[in-house]
Amino acid sequence: MDLTTWLDVAIGLTLIYLGVSLFVTIINEYIAQKLNMRGRDLYDDLQQLIDDPNVKQALLHYPALKPFFNDQPQETPSYIDTKVLSQLLIGSLSNTATTCNSIKQIKETIDQLPDSALKMQLQSIARTVGDKTEDMVTAVSDWMDRSLTMMGGTYKRNLQIISFCIGLALTVLFNINTITLTETIYRDKELRSAVTAYAVQLSEQTPRESLEKCIKQPELEECKYLNGLTDALRGRNDSLGKLPIGWNNVSLSFEGTAIDIFLASLQHIAGWLLTALAISLGAPFWFDLLNKAVSVRHGMRKPQ
Repeated sequence: MDLTTWLDVAIGLTLIYLGVSLFVTIINEYIAQKLNMRGRDLYDDLQQLIDDPNVKQALLHYPALKPFFNDQPQETPSYIDTKVLSQLLIGSLSNTATTCNSIKQIKETIDQLPDSALKMQLQSIARTVGDKTEDMVTAVSDWMDRSLTMMGGTYKRNLQIISFCIGLALTVLFNINTITLTETIYRDKELRSAVTAYAVQLSEQTPRESLEKCIKQPELEECKYLNGLTDALRGRNDSLGKLPIGWNNVSLSFEGTAIDIFLASLQHIAGWLLTALAISLGAPFWFDLLNKAVSVRHGMRKPQ
């Protein structure tokens, strides 16, 4: 077998992972919205970032920021404009109108704040900016944006754990075994060609920018090819009908020696775990990888 065969096998597996992970990602988005996971995580991050009670109390007077600094949060928005937050924060530290000459007064107000992580950070920023308030606002906005991005890793880890659990459940429920899939696609030339053709068509007819839209709004017209992939894996259409997915053709007999039964069970468990781990990487990862693999295949194709 040449390298093209192995590339087609990789494309086939990537296509399957994309279809299943897309379904898992949509479930994740639904769970995250229902539990307000992004909003709760953002609320906790802002509490750590702005840890001065007096500053929090001052920011509570702004209706746009009240949900983020209320002591009893209910439905916290999942997004905050760090530019607006920094403007209101700097404005709360100034007793005068925002002018080019008020930066000195703002620095004095920062020095008078009680000791806190926020005070130390604002003092560090104030020492590096110029004499314009706009420079201070921009520097604080950049600091908040970078800090919230780094602190948002907790949300991503939690979402990846949920993805793995949901993916593992679907993997066992529909018997999506990576080891069996690899062997079948490798040996069946007709199936390999059909899966590769489906992958090439999907890659060519679905732009990258449509993926994010389809995760949040799968009913859009531009999502029909991605939805068709999910339906094909579930309904087993003509293109993907021979894929060894499901329990219909799986023998559950326990014939053979104990070692044979143990090895067969181990093979199933290992295949399921590999699939669940792959799915947890998310649909965007597999979509990008599929496009790259299809591009490589086009480059390897022999000229007529």
